[in-house]
Amino acid sequence: MATAPVRRSFQTLDGLRAVGALIIVMRHVPLFGPLRVPESFLAVDLFYLVSGFVVAHAYAQRLAAGGYFWDFVKVRLIRLYPFYLAGLAAGVLMATASILQSPHSTWTLAKVAECVGLGLLMIPRFPGLAINGTTLDGPLWTLLYELVANFVYAAAIKLMRAWVLAAIMIVSGVGVIWAELSFKTLDVGYNLTDQWAALARVGYSFFAGVLIYRLFGRGEQKAQWASLACVAVLGVGLACHLSRALIAPYEIGMVLVGMPVLVIAAARFEPGPMIGRTFSWIGLMSYGIYCLHQPLGNLAVMEIGRYVPRGLPGALVGVLFTVAVVLLCWVLDLYYDAPLRRWLRARLFPARPRRASA
Repeated sequence: MATAPVRRSFQTLDGLRAVGALIIVMRHVPLFGPLRVPESFLAVDLFYLVSGFVVAHAYAQRLAAGGYFWDFVKVRLIRLYPFYLAGLAAGVLMATASILQSPHSTWTLAKVAECVGLGLLMIPRFPGLAINGTTLDGPLWTLLYELVANFVYAAAIKLMRAWVLAAIMIVSGVGVIWAELSFKTLDVGYNLTDQWAALARVGYSFFAGVLIYRLFGRGEQKAQWASLACVAVLGVGLACHLSRALIAPYEIGMVLVGMPVLVIAAARFEPGPMIGRTFSWIGLMSYGIYCLHQPLGNLAVMEIGRYVPRGLPGALVGVLFTVAVVLLCWVLDLYYDAPLRRWLRARLFPARPRRASA
């Protein structure tokens, strides 16, 4: 394996990922009373942005040196697959509970088996099938497109000049605008009819993240209030309520300009030690939260939904559910995800014998 570059942590980016994941929970789990976060799906574009930035930071040097592509493929699958598999397992648990709870459940054992079969291959949509790999766990549809962008970048690394990245962004940006005008929303990409929009979203944001790293990723400044402002702006931006006339320009502006600018600022301004450690910890949990929250939320709604009070008191149930998911992800990170990834790395990247000294 090629020599790894010197790496630094990007704690404010971790904070952005954490906020995006927590707001996505509010979108998918109906346990937050009257609280609504209508623009929360834009967190997906943020995740793609941060993915491009982090992949460029961590792997560009080794990929450019050559001979690292297949190692990179294995590294990315090792990083994503364990919690992805846990999300599928949570979906199976949710579907099984539905079958046991009601003889009229929309789930059957055959349907669960079909979803698991497609899900194990990370297939989000398959022509001709009413169900697919993400029926058990909806948010997982985004991961295949992220991997596609990762692998295209890695395979073509020697061609990825700044002007090529800008060209990809321009073409994909036109696709983002066309998707908004066609569907009246950017909450698209997970249906057979709009998968091209998923490619446009990941094409713009992932490669924007790569370009942002090249241009702005090497400066660092301790500025806690600026770091906190980045996180607060994202939270407000994903939770705001807009009039119908403002939705299209807002969503296009956020994806094409707003979030890239936010990532540029977040990459530069870092918080103090305590808040930085908090951002890093919750950021580390964010991927697990993303993978697990929807099926566990559906399971919680089935079991306790009828007991949840109306109005703002009901939102407290959602907060408690979110805390429980975060703690579960922490436990899974300690005793499942990290150990499994270490085990996989040890077998897929066996240690090479050292040469005897002269």
